[in-house]
Amino acid sequence: KAVMEERGSARDAMKGEIIKIGASIAYLTSATSKAIDFESAMADVRKVVDFESPEQFRAMGSDIQKLASRLPMTAEGIAAIVAAGGQAGFARKELLGFAEDATKMGIAFDTTADEAGQMMAQWRTAFKMGQGDVRGLADQINYLGNTGPANAKKISEIVTRIGPLGEVSGVASGQIAALGATVAGMGIGPEIAATGIKNMMLALNAGSSATKSQLKAFD
Repeated sequence: KAVMEERGSARDAMKGEIIKIGASIAYLTSATSKAIDFESAMADVRKVVDFESPEQFRAMGSDIQKLASRLPMTAEGIAAIVAAGGQAGFARKELLGFAEDATKMGIAFDTTADEAGQMMAQWRTAFKMGQGDVRGLADQINYLGNTGPANAKKISEIVTRIGPLGEVSGVASGQIAALGATVAGMGIGPEIAATGIKNMMLALNAGSSATKSQLKAFD
């Protein structure tokens, strides 16, 4: 009986050790997998961003990890946004700020950071903006979404669809956002709202070449 009890205690102790070892292996496997994902994401960054030295590349990786420690986004997710910014031709010194803005905008607009980053990149091109101006536009849209019936995500979709036409028609980004918020606030979907605003802007841009019926309507 004493021998059997001793063996039972030994088995229980062994089970406990096996559970601990299993937990350690699971943790190490997860950590290794995350490290591999991050290295893969940084390899994409290296392809599209010009680094003057290996030290600059390592510093970028370190800065991305620090950013991940204070934002609700994984390091590999932030690296992917940085890579997207690099591919869009943004200056290296702007990339971390771009990634941080995209992450924050994704949270505020109830969308993903990837989608937010894509919209920001399109706004920069369409309105010929720097990152500071894009951040200002995002703040304007967020304000309109918080104070009106249309949410920020719908307004930002309209701004993105109309963006390339804004410069042609001489309409500022903030004005487009306000128009989008007004029309979307009436319950009209982003695609239809954008088409309607585009048509209005093109008609106003016609100037002296406007048709008689258009001139009558404007009167």
